[in-house]
Formats: sequence, structure tokens, C-alpha cells
Amino acid sequence: MVQAIEIQQFNVQYNVARSLDNPIEIQRRLDHIASQLLVQTLENQLTKLNDTDDALYFIEQLNFDLPLDLTHGDDLQLATTWAGALYTSIQRILSQSGMGVVCFRDRSTFIASFLEDMMHGGAWDCWYYAEFVYLRSLSAGQAVLQVLTLDGDIGRDALLELTRRDSLEPLLTGLTDAEVGAIATQCLLPTGSSVMLPNLCQTWVAALRNLLIRMPIVLNSTPAHGLIRLYTHVLRQHPELGPDVNLARFIWGLLALRQTVQQMTDRATFLHQLADERWTIALNRLERGAGRQWLTRLQPELTGAEVVRLLHDLQVDAPVTPTQQIRTAFGGIFLLVGAIADLDLYNFLQTCPYPEPQGITKANLLLWLMALQCLGQGNLAQAWGDRGVLAFAGLTRAPEREWLADYADRLTSEMHRAFVQDLQAHCQRVMRQPDRFEYQRSLSSLPEPSEWLSLYSAPDSPLPDELWDNTLRVMSAIALQGFSAKLGALEGSSPSYLSRNFLESAAEIGVSEGAIAINFLTCPLQMVLRMAGFEHFCWQIPWLGIGVASPLENQRLILNFD
Repeated sequence: MVQAIEIQQFNVQYNVARSLDNPIEIQRRLDHIASQLLVQTLENQLTKLNDTDDALYFIEQLNFDLPLDLTHGDDLQLATTWAGALYTSIQRILSQSGMGVVCFRDRSTFIASFLEDMMHGGAWDCWYYAEFVYLRSLSAGQAVLQVLTLDGDIGRDALLELTRRDSLEPLLTGLTDAEVGAIATQCLLPTGSSVMLPNLCQTWVAALRNLLIRMPIVLNSTPAHGLIRLYTHVLRQHPELGPDVNLARFIWGLLALRQTVQQMTDRATFLHQLADERWTIALNRLERGAGRQWLTRLQPELTGAEVVRLLHDLQVDAPVTPTQQIRTAFGGIFLLVGAIADLDLYNFLQTCPYPEPQGITKANLLLWLMALQCLGQGNLAQAWGDRGVLAFAGLTRAPEREWLADYADRLTSEMHRAFVQDLQAHCQRVMRQPDRFEYQRSLSSLPEPSEWLSLYSAPDSPLPDELWDNTLRVMSAIALQGFSAKLGALEGSSPSYLSRNFLESAAEIGVSEGAIAINFLTCPLQMVLRMAGFEHFCWQIPWLGIGVASPLENQRLILNFD
């Protein structure tokens, strides 16, 4: 169970029988055993274990009593008895798993937890992070750099664990380009020869394209950021592919090629040459560097068309002109998309107990009503017909009040009760998923709906039935709570605060083929969003539509704060 034991402080109190002579000499003998022999005998016991458990166990305090017969046995025998009692006490307290005992799956999970707690400002209050106290005087970026690069392999696994927890983006956002570059080099690109097995490139390309289709990643001009994001997210979806330094080098070369192509003024022409496999012309246009080396080396493995498709997935193409542009006073409503997608609320709404209305899907209707609730009564008149709010819900026009009243009449108290029960069961299932770690604390139970979310008492309310209004308030509270879970210290903020400081942000919405970009014009706390990594999120959303005859399906949503 235990392979190594580290004791930070060891206090001993000796109770010596009155019948024994010379207690000072006895103390010296026992001190010698404790300081010189106990560690070695404890290690000897550990070597007998054939244990592959890499877990780290932290015990805040351990007390145990031990009788020693000083008249029988030499010092080594006494040390062995002492070590056995200590080891047994450790096993006993670990099996109880009570207060003062903390366990991590392995060293990388421990590192990831420390970095996550440090981002949230709570690391220095945890006694089990005592080994990192020397980092407290450093900047957050330098502390992250030192912890991750002390052992590159453990640092790499910690990055993978942070990715599984959806905590990678907030971490990267707080680092400088130089710090990210050093982490990428030390953790993902150690020196050594490359090994390229046959057909491996095809597997990597398929994994990358699958990732970018399901979860498009916004890449900036710094390849190190892109390397960490792509590598960790590929292995999150395809753990069987790594860890593999050759995959990291493959992605690094691809990003170098992407960066070179991005700088071309006529990159569309270059991409056509590449697609037509005019290799000599294409290679001659590339500068000498990692991008050209990557393409030259992989030319036998990949066709020109495959390279172009991969570059296109990495957002390398001729600039796309938006086909539509919309101004909205409530562009921040799109900030809820991440929580809705992560918590799978859209699929829940598609199968919820309410009947399908005529001329509109119930899921899109309920998303629109949720948006209105989140914005509060004070914004209802303006938000009702706002094209941005309609776009958020995948609608082209707002339902009429009479139509809403007729639909409300079809709903029964049993439906409302079943809606809440099914919603609670749905959230419990989602919370059990390992990659929904960041929501588990905020949504361990259904949140209490705020009065801010109620629209029933508003003039010409879209929710003419109070029970229906109360039911949907539960869902709206979940969406807001899920959004705030990504905001660090602002987690758990009130709906009114979240609305005024985030949701009520003016924006221009640009629609192009396959993508919807929300370009924020105002956002009081946009720095909080940047630190939380929102500018790097890029979701694939099945329900979004922007003022067109038919909703656009599977659009990529991109948030821009510039």
C-alpha cells in the first residue's frame, strides 16, 4: 500500500518505568534508535512489498503508543519493532480515511490539484501543500513554471490532468508567452531522436481532425500555446495515443507550417498548390524552418489534400467575410453556451416531459425563455425581440404572447414536477462524469432559484403560468451557476450581478459559413473572462441559428474580446 514515507516532524515522548536505572542513558539510547536506525528498518519493511500503487497519502498528524522491552533485544531489534508499530498505525489511519488524511492518485494529480487550488487562491491554506511554500514569494507564472518543469514527465501528466478537469485554459491565460514556451519545451518536447512508425501519421491526423471538428480550438500566433492545447486535448479524447513525444513533435511541426502559411499574403494560392500536390513549388515558397522540415518529412505519408484539410481545420484559409452581422445589447448571453453544452442541457430539453409546440421545437423555445429569465424583468421588454437573444436560442423570431399562453395551457402540474425531477437526475448523471469536475462543487445539488429569474409578475409576461415560471427558474439557475463555476473568485455570484456585469454586454455577431463570432463591444469584467480562458473557448453548438429561414446547425461559436 505504501512505497515511501516522508515524515516532516517526529516528536517522541518516553515514559520510563521507575524500576529502571539511569533514565538519561535510556533516553540517549532511544534517541539513537529513532534518529539512526528507525528510518532504515522502516525502509526494509517497505521493500518487502510488491506494490504498484503510485498514490500519495498525506497525514496531518499521527499519534500512537508503543511498549519497548529494553532488557531483551539489541537496538536493531528494537528499531524493527518500532518501525512495525509505526507502519501499522499508518495503515490503520489510511484505511479509515478520516479528517486529516488526503489522497491523490499519483504525483501528477497532486501537482494538478496544487496548481488548480493556487489559481483559485486557496493553495496556501492547505497543509498538505507544505512542500511548495517556497514558491509563495514568486509570481504565479514563475511558480507554475517551476512546479511543472521540475520533472518534465510529471509536468506533462499534470497538464493532461488539468485538461481533463477543464482547468488548462485558466492556467495558460495567466502565463506569459515565455513561460508557456518553457513549459512546452520541458514537458512536451524533450530532446531525443524521433521515431515515426508506418501509418502513424494517418492516425494522428484523424485524431486531430476529430478533435477540431468536435471542439474547435482557437489558436493564437504563439505555437507553444497551440501545442499544449492540441496535444493535451487529443490525448484527452484518445488516451491510447500517448503520452508520445513524437506526437508532440508532429503537432509542433504542423503549427510551425501553419504559422508560416498564415503570414503569406496569398495563402489561398499556396493552399491550391499544396492540394494539387505541386510539391516543388509549394516547398520552395516555404522558409527554411520547422514547417518546411515537417512537410518534407511527411510528404510520403500524407497527400496534399490531407495537409490542406488539416490546415483548414486549424483556421488557415483565406479570410472569411461574414454573411450576416447583428448588433445586440445582450451579447453576454452567449457566455452561457459553455455551461449548457458541458451540462448537456440542450439534449435534456429535447427529451423533457413538455409536449412539442407547433411550429417550433420545445428545446429552442425553452432556451429562449431561459435567456429572458437570466436577463431579468428589467430587460424583458428590450430582450424579447432582440435578435441576439433569439440567435442564442436558435430562433428566427419571437413567439407571440397569445401563442405562449395557448402552449402554457397545455402544460400540467405533473409535467412541471416531472421536469424538475428529471432535471435533477440528469444533473446527477452529468456530475459523475470525470471531465465535469469543475461543476461538481457548484452543482452538487439544485441551486435555489433567485427572484431575479422570475418573469411571472412582469407585464405581458412570456410565462403566464406561475408554476411554469418557477419550474424554468430552476434550469436558468443551473445555467448561471454553471457559468459562474468558471469565474474563480466570482463563482456563486448572484444572477443580478452576473447579468449586469456579463450578460448585458453589447456585441456584434458575425455569421459566416460554419462559424458564429461574438465580438464584444462592452463588457465590464472582460478581464475576468480572459483570466478564466473564455477567449480561447470555441464550442461546437448544434442549436445555433442567426436570423435565417432555417437555423444553422453545428455552428462553431467563437468569443472575441478585442
